[in-house]
Amino acid sequence: MPAGQSVQTTRRGEFRRIMRALENKPALRARTPVVFCEGDSWFSTPLAMNLLDWLVFPTPQEEARGVPIVGQGGLFFRAEHSGDLALDIFKPRNFNDLMRWYGGFDFDIALLSAGGNDFVGTFLEKTFARLGPMTPQAAFDVVRTKTTRYADVRNAYASGLARMLAVRPNTPIIGHTYAYPLRMGVAAELTLANIGAIALMKDDIGPWIGPPMKHVLPTVAEQRQFARLLIDGFVELVLEPLARDPRFAGRYRFIDLRTQAPNVSDWFDEMHPTGETFHRLSKPFAAEIAAAAPGA
Repeated sequence: MPAGQSVQTTRRGEFRRIMRALENKPALRARTPVVFCEGDSWFSTPLAMNLLDWLVFPTPQEEARGVPIVGQGGLFFRAEHSGDLALDIFKPRNFNDLMRWYGGFDFDIALLSAGGNDFVGTFLEKTFARLGPMTPQAAFDVVRTKTTRYADVRNAYASGLARMLAVRPNTPIIGHTYAYPLRMGVAAELTLANIGAIALMKDDIGPWIGPPMKHVLPTVAEQRQFARLLIDGFVELVLEPLARDPRFAGRYRFIDLRTQAPNVSDWFDEMHPTGETFHRLSKPFAAEIAAAAPGA
């Protein structure tokens, strides 16, 4: 595998074939990280080069200079899907098939992106449908104290992590926070250029926070503050407890991206950064993958 090249595959037979070939070349395997990826649209959005795309594909400039991506390249098993909820990803009957693959191959690292969709869209619509104007803090308190969402997501994550570590106890698992969104109420701008002909038929383009909260939090400033509180709650009530949990400590950790997209120009729509921003956000993941490579 050339120094600046990585391989992605979600086709199970193709992954098996490439992995078996890699295992038959010990020197190449020793410098090629094998990466398991599961998650939501931060790993899969077709609107621009997403966070995971930047780990798989080198930029033209990097390719021309021979700059390696995550060490000497990598083999990526990609199972992510836009719109997925953590509550669904880690549901046992949904996770069973992936676990057979995860346990069946020698993955050097696992990347998880999940939880953002669980707190927006339909959840907000149902939670705030009959409520009137309030402060961002009061709205967050409704989510935190009047629903079980944070506990439900944390328990779903814990179930998934426990199963992953049971079959691959020495494989590090890396999650991430989301960045604080700024373009409240802005839908994705789908074009034939960015996602092809599917742009003519796709309905789920957001926005996912502004509309369901507008009758409660009428201003953009209030919606931004509420979104910040939701993300901080996700970190403090889901990710941090998981990272401290004795069952997962030292084997699961997360990358904090909350403040890493501070400008409106960093965002494509309400929940997705631009391709350039995703490139910047991908760098700590590249470092984690490089460190996990067999020959690191």
